[in-house]
Amino acid sequence: MKKTNFFYAAAIALVSTFGMTSCSVEDNPNPDPIQYVVEQVSLHDVPFYSVNKNADGDAAFGPNAKTYGEIAPAWEFNVPSSTPYGDPSVNNFADLSAYTKLIVVATEGTPRIMLNRDCVEGQGNAVEEEAHMIVNTVSGWNDKYFTVEENDGVSIWTVDLAQILKDKGWVHLNAIKGLSWDKQVTLSSAILEK
Repeated sequence: MKKTNFFYAAAIALVSTFGMTSCSVEDNPNPDPIQYVVEQVSLHDVPFYSVNKNADGDAAFGPNAKTYGEIAPAWEFNVPSSTPYGDPSVNNFADLSAYTKLIVVATEGTPRIMLNRDCVEGQGNAVEEEAHMIVNTVSGWNDKYFTVEENDGVSIWTVDLAQILKDKGWVHLNAIKGLSWDKQVTLSSAILEK
């Protein structure tokens, strides 16, 4: 997995509580001529949708999935959990297509970030063309979507949502789980950037 600058990622995680971050000449006595603005939103504030069922009673997945409407996702942060975010069955989703990055901070364990389930038996695969889900724990082709920086037991995962949107045309986050069905993970934050 590629690594990001830990201090940059930590600064983003710390600033996440303030919503909008900007840097200007007034903030910096030795300013860079480039001014930037990063809008950040908590994943908790993004709608999570229940998928509609087809005639056979199976969930309808993919970029054009119909929904029943909003439901509350699992949200178990700052405590060990097998599914700190989303849907344990990995059926329902939050549409993250309008965002460029997802930054997930884990203070214990390894998160399994599960996106773009597109069929009933959706799962990750070591071969991209055979995968029906993008999962950070499936090595190889998906390294272009996930980076991680680790320091003193804390891992900061960055998901390149803009690249997923470019490659796949849609971005649905189904769940964040522990590394496997019998593992737990503790998340301290999950922040989206526009």
